[in-house]
Amino acid sequence: MESETITEDMINLVIARLKTIPENARLSVGNSAQMQMTDIIDQVRNQTEIGKQVIETQLFFLRSLSNLPTEDVSADH
Repeated sequence: MESETITEDMINLVIARLKTIPENARLSVGNSAQMQMTDIIDQVRNQTEIGKQVIETQLFFLRSLSNLPTEDVSADH
């Protein structure tokens, strides 16, 4: 993602996703210590190195969803 410009929309999308995680949950990014969600959100908002890693990870996950099958997975085959 180094060549990709991080837009305000990307940041807002990632923050919205992070806000769905309980505040008391902790996340470890790379070699960093565990951080609370509020701290992670601040890292994303400020586009620190950790924040950029979180953005990259979240966007990778969201983009991978477009590769999911579109058929009804609950149907009997």
